[in-house]
Amino acid sequence: MPSVSEKQHRLMECAAHNKEGCGGVPQKVGKEFVRHDDAVTTELDVARAIRDGELESPQRYENKWLFALRITGTGISYRPALDEYVYRPPEYYLNEEFLERCQGLPVIFEHPDKALLNTDEFRDRSIGSIMLSYIPEDAPDEVWGIALIYDGDAAELMATTHISTSPAVGFGDKDQLKYFRARDGSRLLIEGKPSQLDHLAVCEAGVWDKGGPPVGIRNE
Repeated sequence: MPSVSEKQHRLMECAAHNKEGCGGVPQKVGKEFVRHDDAVTTELDVARAIRDGELESPQRYENKWLFALRITGTGISYRPALDEYVYRPPEYYLNEEFLERCQGLPVIFEHPDKALLNTDEFRDRSIGSIMLSYIPEDAPDEVWGIALIYDGDAAELMATTHISTSPAVGFGDKDQLKYFRARDGSRLLIEGKPSQLDHLAVCEAGVWDKGGPPVGIRNE
């Protein structure tokens, strides 16, 4: 992994160039750190390395943190707040067009009271944005993204209590939303193609955890 500070980088440089190591760091370890430091030169390099599994999530980079976040799942899940099941068709999300739509998606802390953001809510809740989106090999039914997080308090909570995510999408054409009643009386919503991606909320548990443990944020 790369050095997380200039002080650590200098220590690793020292260790790499001395057979006995330096400051308790073996030469082999110092060389490995220096190799990564030489390869990682921008936040995009760090983001790609997290995406590709070469670096753990999160990573501190200069004045920000980079986290791997789940943007959305697909298929069927249950929304306790609305007491309904929802089906999100994979064909509308697992494609290059949707990945492009995710670039710059605002990352906020918890959903606003109303479904979508307004000026005040954006100012109060914004903690970062998505810079690189992808479909993981180990979760091919989900879309993930590398987020730049600038809020230090939020970053700390994202590693402890708020370890999942919840996306907010909008449907300008309400005909894209189809409601059905099952024989047991439960409600099912089948979504169409969303007209907008509004934000990605960091939260304690998300719909696309699908009833399992919160796993919307990679903390390794």
